[in-house]
Amino acid sequence: MDIERAFLVKHPHVPDRLYKYRQFTEYHLDALKKDVLWLSSPDRLNDPYEAQVSFDVERFIVEDQSVDDFLKTARKARQAIEAGEDWRPSEPERPITVGDWRRQTVSTILQSSNLPEKEAFASIVEEWSKEQALAHVRSMSQQFRTGFSVLSLSATGNNKLLWAHYSNSHKGFAIEYDFASLPYGDLRRRLCFPVFYTTKLRDATRYLAKPGKPFNNLFGQYMCLVKQDDWAYEKEWRIVQAIGPEHANFEMRMPKPTAVLLGSQVSSSDEETMRHLCKDRSITLKRMVQKPGTFELEPVQVALE
Repeated sequence: MDIERAFLVKHPHVPDRLYKYRQFTEYHLDALKKDVLWLSSPDRLNDPYEAQVSFDVERFIVEDQSVDDFLKTARKARQAIEAGEDWRPSEPERPITVGDWRRQTVSTILQSSNLPEKEAFASIVEEWSKEQALAHVRSMSQQFRTGFSVLSLSATGNNKLLWAHYSNSHKGFAIEYDFASLPYGDLRRRLCFPVFYTTKLRDATRYLAKPGKPFNNLFGQYMCLVKQDDWAYEKEWRIVQAIGPEHANFEMRMPKPTAVLLGSQVSSSDEETMRHLCKDRSITLKRMVQKPGTFELEPVQVALE
């Protein structure tokens, strides 16, 4: 929960240089001239699993109480929320998981009931509970996918797949930004996090199933940083902001680029366009070329005169 200390730990590990792969379009060239980049909500990105949240409501901890006491607590919570008060459940004195409490409560009710189809009723309750749990997961995922803003950058400027996928098959360009010069308090550095690549969707139950305990405000950002390991080649770092769905997609001011890298298949006309732009703004221009005898790319500086 010591968020400030976490930022201090992360600070020296932000790469000195971060890159944005671009194409020679009017929009991308205009953004380069203005030193801006676009942040998008996760639902607009190219991975359908962006910011997908997975958690098990059955494992959430609640107070082991009677139905009457539960209804009283629910009424108090509703009244507080409707009044605009900050209501949180208290730490359970007799903790029990949601699943165990529901099954225990249904069993107690059925024992005192004359309902002929008790097993069928219990089964219906279980199925309904599963559907509600899935609805909660889908709802929270949708909130994250529309309510956060993400700017994707890469720690490498010479990845052939990135050039192929995001820079028009090596015909585009990449912008190099100097993040080492940004001070600790600069939001662009402070809110820049590494992406965590994993083989399975992250289970967020442990972050949510803690009634009465402080909630980490960076939980949502973390969910925007978990991606399947198929994407690990991108070596991605992300600037993530929790800004709400109404303002999730916007332009962010970026520092002046330290360099622009041209793709190895860039056209002569596009190279000339970038040569003039970089000369006017005193930005170093390089071109990616194949390193002799290898599959590797290396940058070679382009003369601007």
